[in-house]
Amino acid sequence: MSTIGGPEQPGSGAYDAAWVAAQARSSDPGLPEETARELALYAGEHLRDIGALDAPEVARRLLADHPKTGASPAAVVAKAAVDYCRQHDVKP
Repeated sequence: MSTIGGPEQPGSGAYDAAWVAAQARSSDPGLPEETARELALYAGEHLRDIGALDAPEVARRLLADHPKTGASPAAVVAKAAVDYCRQHDVKP
């Protein structure tokens, strides 16, 4: 079991914002790469702050902090972040 906040190395068990951003973009091809990357970094911070794998709460926080991005990108990135953590046993 790893936690969010360590070095972001694929396969290391740490939160990988680049993977989360790529996954979010594959779910929403219209999501700009820079936006996905930025939201993925913030999603990791929110997961750590919340202390639980709660995609709806992460999406709410992303939207509150970045209202110009819109609800859909926030939800897609939040889901990708939680999915990544579950798949790689990363605990917030």
